[in-house]
Amino acid sequence: MSETDLRLDDFPYSNPGYGRKVAVVGVGSAGCRIASQLSKESKLLEHFVYLTCDDHDIANLTRGEKVLVDATSKSKSTPYEVRGLAMSKIPQLRQQIKDSELVIIISGLGGAVGSGLAPLVAREAKEKGVVSVAILVMPFSFEKTKHYFAGGALKQLRDYASGVILIDNDELLQNKEMPAIDAFSLVNQKIALAINKLLGAAERHEFSVGLNNVVDFVKTKSYSVLCIGEDSKTAECRKAVLEAASHFDRIVDKTQASKSIVHVSADKSVTMNEVVTSIGGLSGILGNGTMQIEYGFSANSTSCPAAFIMATGFSSTKFDNYDPVDRALRNKRNNMEEGFDSSLGIEMLVGNLERE
Repeated sequence: MSETDLRLDDFPYSNPGYGRKVAVVGVGSAGCRIASQLSKESKLLEHFVYLTCDDHDIANLTRGEKVLVDATSKSKSTPYEVRGLAMSKIPQLRQQIKDSELVIIISGLGGAVGSGLAPLVAREAKEKGVVSVAILVMPFSFEKTKHYFAGGALKQLRDYASGVILIDNDELLQNKEMPAIDAFSLVNQKIALAINKLLGAAERHEFSVGLNNVVDFVKTKSYSVLCIGEDSKTAECRKAVLEAASHFDRIVDKTQASKSIVHVSADKSVTMNEVVTSIGGLSGILGNGTMQIEYGFSANSTSCPAAFIMATGFSSTKFDNYDPVDRALRNKRNNMEEGFDSSLGIEMLVGNLERE
């Protein structure tokens, strides 16, 4: 079987070059850093694309394709302006995803670059007929000026991407006193590790749900949310799962969860009883008692036990109100003609709304 005969269903692949059928596109500073970290950890994913306006984001990258949008700090003040500047780079972007059957978009939302370019990548994938999964890191609650852009971009990504996975920055850090530079680095590492474990790390002593199951899981009009938990005090898997599950309370109505994927990471001493016990009580915490659970586990960690929970079925999240224009016009949307730039284009008229 040649690589041209292979399909996404054949993943994990063994033929050189088949990795281009899965493109990981890091967008903006946060997306590029997370994608770069993922490229170091993943043994399965091999085609990485970095799309940004800042050459510092890609200066030290030694692996992957780089797409740099020429922009000054003044010309990238809004997602609308950034997207306009990126039009000349669309042929280059299309070239990078032309062989792909799946595009994984990783981006922080709220900044002008991530909010402007992540929907652009999703639109290109959709027009090509390619499945796309957007993994989106939402801004901290105190970053009020970023909420509007994040809300508008999230709305667009839900329209264009096959599925979205939301990660709440507020729920990733336990130590709020950590220096900012260390905090952002730790957040990026956690997200990359979670993605790697869920998609399948191809490591010894590891059983993962796998890429295809994750993609099928998120191909829904509902929101999917990823939360992470650890137990550094008592080193119990059960407490790591409970910690991860507790974060959903502040993001969604957790009773709406219909399906979940859980991956437990521990050292080689972990027993099957510990894994089963830690996961078994989850349906009493998330969902209404009928939630479906798929799970994987790693027995090769050198760190404290960790749990990565991705749940779906949520009709709304706390981020729904981040776009005040969309909120104000929600009841009138059926009477509006919405183009690609409608929700973010209107920001030109209400750019100061968040600051008032």
